[in-house]
Amino acid sequence: MLSLGIVVFLAAYVAISNVVAEQSRVQQQAITPVYQLVRDELLKPLYIAETFASSVDFTALMDSPDFDEDKLLTRLRDMERDLGLVFFVASELKRKQYMSTGQTLNLVAGEVSWYFEAKARDNDFMADLGQVGDVHLFFDVKVYGNNEEFLGYVGVGKRIQQFLDTFNQYKSRYGYDFLFVNEKNQIILSSLPDLVVTDAYVPTLESLNWFDEETTSQRRYDSEILELEDGEYLISEIGIEELDWRLLLLAPLEARQAQVTRSFLANAFAAALFVLLAAAIGVFMVLYKRSIDRKAEEDVLTGLPNRAGLERRFGQLQKAGVELCAIIIDLDHFKMVNDVHGHDAGDRVLKAAATIFKRGLREADIVGRWGGEEFVMLIPARSIELGRTIAERARHSLECLSIETQRDSVSVTASFGIAFGSSSSEALAEIVGRADRALYQAKGEGRNLVRLTQAA
Repeated sequence: MLSLGIVVFLAAYVAISNVVAEQSRVQQQAITPVYQLVRDELLKPLYIAETFASSVDFTALMDSPDFDEDKLLTRLRDMERDLGLVFFVASELKRKQYMSTGQTLNLVAGEVSWYFEAKARDNDFMADLGQVGDVHLFFDVKVYGNNEEFLGYVGVGKRIQQFLDTFNQYKSRYGYDFLFVNEKNQIILSSLPDLVVTDAYVPTLESLNWFDEETTSQRRYDSEILELEDGEYLISEIGIEELDWRLLLLAPLEARQAQVTRSFLANAFAAALFVLLAAAIGVFMVLYKRSIDRKAEEDVLTGLPNRAGLERRFGQLQKAGVELCAIIIDLDHFKMVNDVHGHDAGDRVLKAAATIFKRGLREADIVGRWGGEEFVMLIPARSIELGRTIAERARHSLECLSIETQRDSVSVTASFGIAFGSSSSEALAEIVGRADRALYQAKGEGRNLVRLTQAA
């Protein structure tokens, strides 16, 4: 009896081990391509939209009031032909949208809602649905001019049907269903036929009979088993942070597979598999988001934060409710440097000035390039006197600097305007605006000076 019991135990152990091993193999085989799915179907169009937005040619074109519209439409059409995506340019200057399909659309408030909603958002990127009659998922990116002025939007669109075709291929091979859910709990993309977006219908998680509003809005789905009408499903969730979306994976389980899965969900191998997947996706998204944030908020020439970067850092100061000095700096007669010594020398002056301004700051202080030859410092302080001390030190250091060029050396000075205020009660533009008035006083009194203005 003992020997028989051992044989039965070993047979049961081997059988269960084989089931678990096979299930793990199938899950690994199915989940691994999720990386490629997210990359190819969502992040690739996003990369293309970002590259499109950073194109110098298109930025210059959108900044020109008399560009050739026919030529623009031809270029967009060629891009659609080459890349298989719909491209568009929405010009703030002309208040008009140009599509690679040849269509043009006047951007009129109350008639074209997406443009004005996107423009009002703080972030520079938006994913939305559009194009009546043939719904597309669009990736829209704001475009700014050399002086950080808003020029409009560019973007790319991909037909919902293209996503569905890819999902069907994946589902037929691996058996998974997908739900891509945005921050409003709208199901933007799905492999389930009754959850496909149309002109008149955008499904939501709340419309699903298994959705629990109280718990789902507060936690992630983490390898849970759902009892649905047509069987049991293993549901897992992956966050897509750049879009602020969630990807829900639904894996159907047969009765025996579900039973084994329940018994072994706490098993170290299964836990490690999903933790590894979540960690890998998380690291990928964090690194990608950081790279995009750095590119969007960093001045390429000086390496300092640009105006968008300063706005974000000011937002952090606002949360803390600190008082601060805003110092705006304008390099004196900078145009003459470019005219006499060339733009390469001008770039070297800007970089050298940026180094001086950054070197004289404390860890909590911030300096960024406001635009052109202007810089802004944000100095947390309880009085304007600390701002005056830092500004005078920077002014003197810059005055003593001599920059060697290919032909000779260049010296430069700067004028400083300082305003004191509270981040909790004023916007950055207000405080910098008051500092700007002090700057004009410094320039009017002969330049290479520091001038102050108190709180309004």
